[in-house]
Amino acid sequence: MDSYRYAPPPPPLPPPPVSRPWWRHPGVVVGALVVLPPVGIGLAWVSPWSRRRKVIATVLAVVWTLLLVLRGGSSEEKPTVSDDARAPRSTPAVTPSASPSPTGPPPLVGKSLTEAKGVASAAGFDVVSHDASDQDAEQWDASSWKVCFQTSAGQRNGGRPSLDLGVVRAEAPCPAADGEKIPWPRMPAVTGMTFARAGEALKPVGFRKVEPESAYSDVELPGVADPWKVCFQDPEPGQEIENPQYGTVYLKLAPPDAPCPDQPYARLRPEPTPTPAS
Repeated sequence: MDSYRYAPPPPPLPPPPVSRPWWRHPGVVVGALVVLPPVGIGLAWVSPWSRRRKVIATVLAVVWTLLLVLRGGSSEEKPTVSDDARAPRSTPAVTPSASPSPTGPPPLVGKSLTEAKGVASAAGFDVVSHDASDQDAEQWDASSWKVCFQTSAGQRNGGRPSLDLGVVRAEAPCPAADGEKIPWPRMPAVTGMTFARAGEALKPVGFRKVEPESAYSDVELPGVADPWKVCFQDPEPGQEIENPQYGTVYLKLAPPDAPCPDQPYARLRPEPTPTPAS
């Protein structure tokens, strides 16, 4: 009986494994850190990992996220450029309208100085002017001068080309050459003509007025003196008439059937003899 011994009791069974949620499995956490770093960081911090591992996992996930962002930005598709777009485009030349390129000086002779300046400017030229006569007068009022000569004056201070215009007053004839005396008309001889014919001869001179007067002090002019003849004239024949448009011609006339007197304002008939008092 003493030799009988009881068998030792069996060792205790190991505790059953503790079940964990699937989202706390290390493989799931690591996969989330790679594929969806923000989700993986959240799963890491609720896992049973140590604090040190959680910090390391967070840092690596942030670095991985930055790499993905930078790589995605650099790999964005760049817009393609067609061959036509690569070719340089020529810029059309723009000509300023305020300064047209002159193609040649326009003809200005015969125009008023005012009109000539406008035409020249529109053609791309500047204008300077001078008195074309021997008077050297200033052109204060451009509208009262006309162009007789034009020459090129070159370019001044690198600006537009200029034209030099020789001008005279609008009512004056142009001289034969620039700077010479104005060829004013001369008074024609009209004595011996009828008043009508004398008026025709004086028209080219351009007098403002032709004034008839009786050559006799005792004879009055009729309403129409065309058939009367010219006995005396003022101005005298051959006299130069400057600015005739302001002048008046005085013609002293005698009746067609009467001779001209020796001097103006003579009597055609003798004065009557006074009757002596009785």
